[in-house]
Amino acid sequence: MEARAEDEPFSSLRGDPRMLGGEPLPDAWESKETLLDSACRLSAMRGFFGGNTDIHTYSCTLFEAGTMNPEADGELARSAYEAAVSTAEACLGDAWTTDTVTESAQYDVYGKTTFKPVVPEEQAGGFRADPIYVEMLFSRFTEGRGGKSGWEVTLQAHLWTAAPWQEIFWRSFAVWPIAGICSAYLGGFQMPLAIMRSAR
Repeated sequence: MEARAEDEPFSSLRGDPRMLGGEPLPDAWESKETLLDSACRLSAMRGFFGGNTDIHTYSCTLFEAGTMNPEADGELARSAYEAAVSTAEACLGDAWTTDTVTESAQYDVYGKTTFKPVVPEEQAGGFRADPIYVEMLFSRFTEGRGGKSGWEVTLQAHLWTAAPWQEIFWRSFAVWPIAGICSAYLGGFQMPLAIMRSAR
């Protein structure tokens, strides 16, 4: 989890860009390293909460099996979940606490272990996501209460950071002409027109 503390979180793990229809997705990568022999992905979602917050995510699907029988592959799913929790505990050490939930109204079988630092982190943005968690779920339902049926075990790590001032500046600069045009159309007053002139 050292990569989570980098200036640009998880940047050292970035491998090839993730593709969609032959085109690279913006700010999305395959990880150069696996976790427990499973592939992982990275993403950076930029410009949240007024444009000043970036959300960095590291996500690994550790086990996946489509079935409507909870006994099928259940031992494998639980083994993957326990191995991921043990690995995270060993990596994070005593500076992190754990909290485990074993029930969910949404899934037939559920387990989630959340890791939080003993000393709370300073994160940008007004919303707080779980910093790191391992989740195991089983659902018989397809595309209903939580998507496809079967088992899934995932690990996710997040970090919310303040966007660099350059990003905030250019986002604001790009929005001003649009705001001025809309305001002039709706009201036609001097202030919206001044905004339009200043954005030229």
